[in-house]
Amino acid sequence: MYGMSSKNIIAITACVILAVFIIGCKNSKEAKSAEPAGTNQPSEVKIATVQLHDFQYSVQANGTLIAQRHMKLNALVAGQVESVPVDIGDRLKKGQLLFRIREVDYELAYRQAEANLTRAAVILKDRKREKKRMQNLFKAGSATQQAWDRAITAYEEAEASLSLARVARDITRQSLTDCTIRAPYDCVVTARFIEQGEYAKKGNTIVEIMDLTVLNAELELPERYAGKIVTGLVVRLTVNSGSGPVMGEIVAVNPKIDQTSRTFLIKVAVDNRDGKLQSGLFCSALFRLPPQRGQTAIPKAALSRDEGRSTVWIVKNGKVFKKIIRTGDATGDWIPILEGLQLGDTVVVEGAGGLLEGVQVVVVNQIS
Repeated sequence: MYGMSSKNIIAITACVILAVFIIGCKNSKEAKSAEPAGTNQPSEVKIATVQLHDFQYSVQANGTLIAQRHMKLNALVAGQVESVPVDIGDRLKKGQLLFRIREVDYELAYRQAEANLTRAAVILKDRKREKKRMQNLFKAGSATQQAWDRAITAYEEAEASLSLARVARDITRQSLTDCTIRAPYDCVVTARFIEQGEYAKKGNTIVEIMDLTVLNAELELPERYAGKIVTGLVVRLTVNSGSGPVMGEIVAVNPKIDQTSRTFLIKVAVDNRDGKLQSGLFCSALFRLPPQRGQTAIPKAALSRDEGRSTVWIVKNGKVFKKIIRTGDATGDWIPILEGLQLGDTVVVEGAGGLLEGVQVVVVNQIS
């Protein structure tokens, strides 16, 4: 640049400054044009009002069908099994023979007890006469006090002996009766544990019977439904038998909660007079709880989860605020509110993404 005049240097410098200024303005315009339009515009949201809503809940549970009446018949006396005229699957009428223990020994014992009772009655009669005779003699002064006392004692002992003989007779008579066991109701034999001719001890199980005309579905429900399940409710059952769904009615609700499983037992009676179902079948029950009317509720779309908590955005004076709430079980598009909201509160159901606490929003629609 040696040899350049000062005028030339000034001109070149001015050109450089002008070029920098022009480039800067251009970049500034481009930067402004790159900014998103409407960054300061309020977010648009759709809202709904907290209102009263009716909820109809259904509960499903699994269980087992069990005969409402079933029992194992045991030997009431020991002895040889003289007869077992029934087998598995036999259908019996009330009063039909199930099994019989050999009676001969018990019949002989009963006869002996009858004889002992007769003898005791004769002795008592004799002691009564003697007591009366000694009483007359004692009054006449012809018998001593000691003789009179002995007569009284002998009479009382004879009276006690008669009572014992009567009890012994009744016991042997009952044992003789207990040799024969009959069906206590119309039933089906579902098991036989002993054969004819075998020896049975007192208390041994001989046969098992069931009345299959009515089956109970025994179901376990979580404790949160305690107090909501009552007798008389109709239940729809699906049974693993290919017979299709059947209807039943709740006949028992256990008021006790199992402390281990945190469940309680209910029984659902099922009419099985047609004999299509078997005891022991697996079943699944679905039944409707009594309706919960007039529950404070919001649309499910308004609910979000934040660190495991249920939250909603509420709108007040055109601004949004996040609030933690507690909810119940949802049905359909609505969910009940247990805590945190009141009737008339307004919540955001659409457009909640990107909202910040306290920002201004524009309501574009209200969902009823």
